[in-house]
Amino acid sequence: MASFSYANGDEPGEFSEGIFVCLVVASQIGLFVVSSLGAKHAAFHNEDQTQKAYTVLYNAALILNLVMDIALQAVLSYLQMVGVGAHVADGRLMGSLTSIQEIFESYPIQKSVGKLLFKYCWPCTFLVPFLAEPFVAMWLPWMTAKMLIGANPKIKGENAEKAFELGEMEQGRYADIIFNVILVTCIPFISPAYIALTFGALIVSHLYIYGFDQFKSLRYVRKFNFSGPEVHWLGMQLFAIPCSILAVGLLFKANQMSGTNVVGSGYLQGYRLGAACLGVMVLHFVVHLSVLEFFVRGYGTSTDPGAKNTESYAITARACPATYFSTNPVHCLRSRYIFAHNPPQALYVPGKEYLMKANPSIGAYYFDGKAVQAAK
Repeated sequence: MASFSYANGDEPGEFSEGIFVCLVVASQIGLFVVSSLGAKHAAFHNEDQTQKAYTVLYNAALILNLVMDIALQAVLSYLQMVGVGAHVADGRLMGSLTSIQEIFESYPIQKSVGKLLFKYCWPCTFLVPFLAEPFVAMWLPWMTAKMLIGANPKIKGENAEKAFELGEMEQGRYADIIFNVILVTCIPFISPAYIALTFGALIVSHLYIYGFDQFKSLRYVRKFNFSGPEVHWLGMQLFAIPCSILAVGLLFKANQMSGTNVVGSGYLQGYRLGAACLGVMVLHFVVHLSVLEFFVRGYGTSTDPGAKNTESYAITARACPATYFSTNPVHCLRSRYIFAHNPPQALYVPGKEYLMKANPSIGAYYFDGKAVQAAK
């Protein structure tokens, strides 16, 4: 992608773009695996803390990777355009520009970096990973289990059932969505010409993600594990990053428009522009977090985590199959073989809640009548 001079109208071929897409997707998969393993091996107390750590690690790694890619593309494009004698809008040679601000505001550099960023967004980040997810995360494990069980007659019973066992619905989608929004907010800052295309790609991608997640949650997960709103709250806090980037982009473009047709002639120049951009980003970040903390949290409608629950155990147990008794295997065995309860306390197994029968005399209240009728 960086071996072409966009200033002379050259465009990379389909093969080069295909390699670029594969490299970006492969790097994102690698970062996903490393971040997921790091969060899981940190041995947090609950799943929400694990998902929070994964979201932070994954986004931090992706942002660092994005910054390095853009910086490398900008440097390589600049060196090549200097070599081919590219001109900027005011007629000067690219090689005659003396400041980073002038180089970055020049049309050839913005076109080159903007093209790379759009390709990074679509299809590398917005489309390919999510199109591959149903095959990699759902179809491939199912087909592998099917082939193993069909080829090995020793795999049967509970082992065969575990081979086909579905996974849990995790909250890692927060990390994907936040990074997608971060990418979109970089477009106005770098190359506003791609705004319509990028936002259109984002909308199409997120409509697909929404539909896929709905289908996945209803058909291809065995349980959810959300112990609290911690990950959702972290997601709202991390959204301060794209909002801050938008604020910086507004300042940068406003300063660019305040000058003449000569690149780098805005009111703020050099270190003053850099300091102003940094100050706007930090200020907006602090204001964003402050609004969340003192207004959203303070005047939210969510219940206090420390508030006392007034519902009785019987009412709660009718809606929730996982109770103190149903998650205790020893108690379930004792209920069946020692106390001879009829019906006995059934063990809670995700995906098999319909097998549980109610017996209020022993504290077993859950009964899924709709699932039983559907099974008949």
